[in-house]
Amino acid sequence: MNLSDNGLLADLPKLERSLLMKTCEPIELKAGQVLGAKDVTPMVYFLTGATVALLVMDEHRASLAVGLLGSAHAVGLEQVLGCHNPTLEHRVQTAGAAWCIPAPLLQALALDHAAILNAISRQLWLLVSHVASFAASIQTLDIQARLAAWLVLSAETAHSQHLSLTHEHLAHMLGVRRVSITLAAGQLREQGLLSYSRGQVHLLNLPGLAQAALPN
Repeated sequence: MNLSDNGLLADLPKLERSLLMKTCEPIELKAGQVLGAKDVTPMVYFLTGATVALLVMDEHRASLAVGLLGSAHAVGLEQVLGCHNPTLEHRVQTAGAAWCIPAPLLQALALDHAAILNAISRQLWLLVSHVASFAASIQTLDIQARLAAWLVLSAETAHSQHLSLTHEHLAHMLGVRRVSITLAAGQLREQGLLSYSRGQVHLLNLPGLAQAALPN
């Protein structure tokens, strides 16, 4: 995919977009990969094909997803501002393409080009809103509705109704036991909303799933 397939970069003026195209490198992200975990130099990843879950980790490394990022987003922008939160983890959900750039280099470009700094600031604010909305839904939805909501979000972010998602992965995303996901997925399957086999989930009725994601 082209770098301009990333929504954040596509909205930049031509000069700034050209500068980033000259400095970013293509990369293929793998499902389950934790971004930033092994980076000697902090990196920023502009997503074009991959999707990345934003997880909150507790002291026992138990996880809960509070957001999902795709081709409209970049991962690691907080590093450009010199910020880092050890309780947050970015884990690739859907394998795919991205473009990466060292955070210090992007920081230097942002200091010289207000359009890049504005784009980063706007993206971080939208991310805060995304996380806040997602966190609020966790308080009001039961497991079946939360699973339906996550599947709808995953389909919209990955632009596909065929998803490679195991029950174990979904349990990590929702912060529940695997058996709870199995029961909830079985109920959604009985309603004709999805089918699944060996880690492959087919969403058969996206509007129906969206309805199932609403509070009772």
